[in-house]
Amino acid sequence: MNISTIDAKQRCFDIIERFPKEQLVGLADSLESLYKMLDDAMDEAFCMAMSNRHAQRPDAYEAGATIEELAERWGIDLDSEDNDYED
Repeated sequence: MNISTIDAKQRCFDIIERFPKEQLVGLADSLESLYKMLDDAMDEAFCMAMSNRHAQRPDAYEAGATIEELAERWGIDLDSEDNDYED
């Protein structure tokens, strides 16, 4: 951790210390919600960046290989009984 991260964490702890104990449950719930909201936003931003990156590829809208073509390319027999898996 760098100094600014440590300082930021200490600020958070200092703010929490100022809350009355009666408000700590609500604060914890709010922090948990904020964390989830930020985590979801980061996931969404990552997915959008990946989608945009893919859209910039020259082959982005070309049809891909079928599962049968991939199996043939990799030497996998899709009709083999060895491919049947049971839980």
